[in-house]
Amino acid sequence: MRCSRHRDERDAGARGEKDLRPGRPYVRDATPGARAALAAPQTPVALALLSLATGLLVGLVAWGALTLSDRLIELVWGLAGGRGADPALGASCAPRWFPLPACVAGGLVIGLWTRRTHVAPESLETVMATLRRTGSYRLEHPSASVVSFLLPLAFGGSVGPEAGLTGLIASGCCWIRDTLKRAGLRVGAVADVTVSASLSAIFGAPFAGLLAEAEGDAGAPDVDAYEMRRPVKALLYLTAALGALAGVRLLSALVGGASGLPRFAASEADLADLAWFLPCAGMGYALALVSRVSQRAFCALSRRVGDGEAALLAKPVAAGAVLGATAVLLPDVLFSGEGATRALIRDWAVTAPSAMLACGLAKSALTQMCIALGWRGGHFFPDIFAGAACGMGLAVITGADPTFAAAVTASTFVAATTKRPLLTVGLLLLCFPAGDILWSAAAAALAYVLPLPAAPASGEGDAGDQGERGAAARGEKDAPPHRPDASRLR
Repeated sequence: MRCSRHRDERDAGARGEKDLRPGRPYVRDATPGARAALAAPQTPVALALLSLATGLLVGLVAWGALTLSDRLIELVWGLAGGRGADPALGASCAPRWFPLPACVAGGLVIGLWTRRTHVAPESLETVMATLRRTGSYRLEHPSASVVSFLLPLAFGGSVGPEAGLTGLIASGCCWIRDTLKRAGLRVGAVADVTVSASLSAIFGAPFAGLLAEAEGDAGAPDVDAYEMRRPVKALLYLTAALGALAGVRLLSALVGGASGLPRFAASEADLADLAWFLPCAGMGYALALVSRVSQRAFCALSRRVGDGEAALLAKPVAAGAVLGATAVLLPDVLFSGEGATRALIRDWAVTAPSAMLACGLAKSALTQMCIALGWRGGHFFPDIFAGAACGMGLAVITGADPTFAAAVTASTFVAATTKRPLLTVGLLLLCFPAGDILWSAAAAALAYVLPLPAAPASGEGDAGDQGERGAAARGEKDAPPHRPDASRLR
């Protein structure tokens, strides 16, 4: 890095340009020679405090958004019989028949809203890739994006909140950074720690964001012309993650609301349980195959139907009908899976193993159906629940320790589909006891090398991937730092 910097200085000198990085390797003034510019933090401690403040802000936003989605779930699912629904219990508070009309109505509302606004959340992977590739993330219609984020959650979609919420937070943090630029500062750390803080706030796992950034960081773009050494980056990611987690936990303790992933009971696994490691990992791999095949099939169907005015309405309505009909028989396929995981931890011993296995397999397919056909959201929460449900179903059949089986199955499923073993371990670190993290890590490493059919070339409707392919077709090396609304459907 030092040689590269000296090369840049020599090149700038040869062109007669002034050096814009006067020995301040973390944050620099936006305008050369701006004597009246506001003082910028120049030390890791100052940047850590800035990252901590950013993390707290992210935590507050995440808590507010997740709590609002819970209140909307209470409103929609409380319509049946005039009683409120508990988001922690999901559809179990509603009559058996209610999911079908509720999900069809939800598909109609989502379709009408999408047809009017042409806005939908992007996946967590797309948001992270865009931030790394361009150094920024922008939403031209933030208010419409908030509604698009909330609707699938409120009507029981089998999707998680991490996709839309991360995009909203990333856009807001980039706006803050750009505002500070106009005030005379370049504080790239504000946007740089966004994903780390968001993951920690949403999942309640402080190391998830840090490991996600470490695993996926192939060199952040230098759009702000500042240098960040890896130890400093790790410090910033960790402080932002802890700040976000502290913000969520503080408000949850004071007011209630978002609580993150549930924690499984302490494992009592012994050497005899190790014999069931490969069967549980095989179950997780089977879930990954079901998920990937479903993703390809539903994305192909979505592409065949097209994105005309009628299709934008028909696709989410059809998805709602299939989801609702399945939920009449298997209620836990609804929602993100956070509340259903809590119920699973409590009731697994008295639940039929066939029901747990069927629910996990169905949810792995329905999540991809929802995402491809207009109920846009994330897949991490549903995948963790599906893996845990199938793992505990196997535990009832085989007599293996239920926590051990759930950890191995869920880890294999998530790592196989994401090909991010470190992120998988970071997400599940607070779900499972410390004694099972070793088996979780082993399952994630195994899943990393297992082959899967290729994912669809563009995740249907994914503007980020389409823009990347378009730039490649035109022979452009990099996308511009600020692009059109990342959430607009093509």
